[in-house]
Amino acid sequence: MSATSADFIERLKRGDRDAFNEVVRQHHGSLYRLVRRLLGDRDDAQDVVQETFLAAFQGISGFEGRSALSTWVLAIGYRKAMDRLRRAHNDPWQLEGDLQNSPIWERVGLVAQITDGSPTPEDNAHRAEIRQALREILAKVPAASRAVFELRDMQGFTSRETALALGMTEGAARVRLHRVRQLLAAEMRIRLQDPRLTERRSDEGTSE
Repeated sequence: MSATSADFIERLKRGDRDAFNEVVRQHHGSLYRLVRRLLGDRDDAQDVVQETFLAAFQGISGFEGRSALSTWVLAIGYRKAMDRLRRAHNDPWQLEGDLQNSPIWERVGLVAQITDGSPTPEDNAHRAEIRQALREILAKVPAASRAVFELRDMQGFTSRETALALGMTEGAARVRLHRVRQLLAAEMRIRLQDPRLTERRSDEGTSE
C-alpha cells in the first residue's frame, strides 16, 4: 500500500503503529538532513527529528492531504528547527535575512549567473577540504535560504514542494536558491584562489 494513499492515511489516523513506523522509515533521512543543515549540531538535529515525528503522530488527524505527507512532515520539522534557532539567536537576519543585504554579499561582487539547470558547486565537491569550505560558507547563509538549498539542490525536491514545506512562495524559493548558488560559486572561487589553499594543493601533489 502506498504511503500516500487514502487508505494509508486512514491507518495513520486510526493510530496504526506499523503505519507510523513506515512514515519514520521513509522520511527520517530527508527530515534529518534538512534539520541538520539548519541547526548544525547533530544532537540538536536528532532531538528536533524526534519532536517532529511525535508532533506529526499527535496531529495526524489535522492532515488534510493538501500536500504530500513528506512535505507535511518536513514543514513541521522546519518550523521546529526555526523555533529552536530563534531561541538561540537574537539576530533575525540569521533566520530570514536577505543575502543581497548581508555583509558577506558586499565582497562577493558580480558573479556568473547560475541557473536551475547548472551544476551546483556542491555537485563537484569531492575533496574533504572543499566540502568543509562549503559547510563554512553555508553557515553564513540565513537559515531559510539554507533550507531551500538543502531541499532543492541536495535532496531534489521541486520548487513547489520546497515552497510548501518552508511556507513561502515558489518565487521566493527560487530567488533564495539562486542567491545561495551565486554566493557559493563566488565564495568558492575566492577560496580556491587563496594562496594558502594553492600551496596546500601543491604540497599534496609533490608528496605523492
